[in-house]
Parts: sequence; C-alpha cells; structure tokens
Amino acid sequence: MADSSARRIEFEPNEQVNVGNKRRIVLNPRQVRWTFFEKTLIVIGSIVTLGMMIFLVSSSISVTSAQHKLSEVQQRITKVENSNADLSQQIGKLSSSARLNEIARAKGLTLNEKNIRTIR
Repeated sequence: MADSSARRIEFEPNEQVNVGNKRRIVLNPRQVRWTFFEKTLIVIGSIVTLGMMIFLVSSSISVTSAQHKLSEVQQRITKVENSNADLSQQIGKLSSSARLNEIARAKGLTLNEKNIRTIR
C-alpha cells in the first residue's frame, strides 16, 4: 500500500480538453483579457482622478494667495486705525478749551461772562 488512492491532477492553463465531441478551453485566470468597457472605465477613472488632483492643487494655491492678500489688507487696516486714533487724540488736544483760552490770552483777547450763554 505504498500508493495513494488519490489521483494526481496536473493543470495546464492553455490546454484544450476534448470531452466527447465538445471542445472546451480552460483559461488561466491570470491571463484573462480586459473588455472594452473595463478599459474605458479605467481610462475615464484615471482622467477624472488626474483632473481632481489638478483642481485640488490649484484650489490650494488660490486659497494661499487669498490668505496672503487678506493678511496684507488686515495690516493696512491696523495701520489706518492707529493713524485715526492718533489723529483723534491730536484733535482732542488741539480743540481743548484750556488751549483755546491760552491762545486767546496770548493774542490779547478776553472772555466776557456777559457774552456767554448756557444752553440746556
């Protein structure tokens, strides 16, 4: 009983097997041809993927550019706000009543209490 009862089967992928009058072709699953539909799907998928990659890169570049412009505008706004605050402070200083009275006295003007009207 040295022989095994199992048969030894050898697989040859492109061999034609005759079963009676019918011819049957055994295909190797690793060498199955691609259909036109599968090729078309792969090409269209590749084009769409490439287009989306290009769109993503261009969007990223435009967002970065917009952020740079935004930061420049914010810096300009900050400078103008600081300038406006300085000018408002200067206006307050120059239009104070103490300063105006001092300039009037230097020019020889006097303040008459009779000419002052108080409005409520």
